[in-house]
Amino acid sequence: MKKKENQVEVSGCMKACRVIGVLLVLAAIAYTVWHGDFDNKGVVGYVDDFMVFMAAFTFAHGSFQRSERRYIRRQLYMLSSLFALLALCWIIMLAFIK
Repeated sequence: MKKKENQVEVSGCMKACRVIGVLLVLAAIAYTVWHGDFDNKGVVGYVDDFMVFMAAFTFAHGSFQRSERRYIRRQLYMLSSLFALLALCWIIMLAFIK
C-alpha cells in the first residue's frame, strides 16, 4: 500500500503511548470527580486535581506529537513527570493536614 505524501508512520510504541495517554486522561477525570478526594480541605484541595489532570494531559499531548518533533515530545514527557511528582507531594502533604 502506497503512503500518501503527508502521512507519517507511527511505531507500535507510539501507538501504545497514545492508548496509555488516553487512559491516563480518563483516569485523571475520574480522580477529579471522585468524592473521596481532598476537596474538603478548601481551595488547596483542588490543586492536586489540577496537577493530576495536567500530568495526564501533557503525557497524552506528547504522545500525539509527530515523529519530527521528538524534542517537544521529550519536553512534554518531562513536564508530565514534573506535574505527577508535584501532585504526589501535594497529596502526601494534604494527607497530613488536619
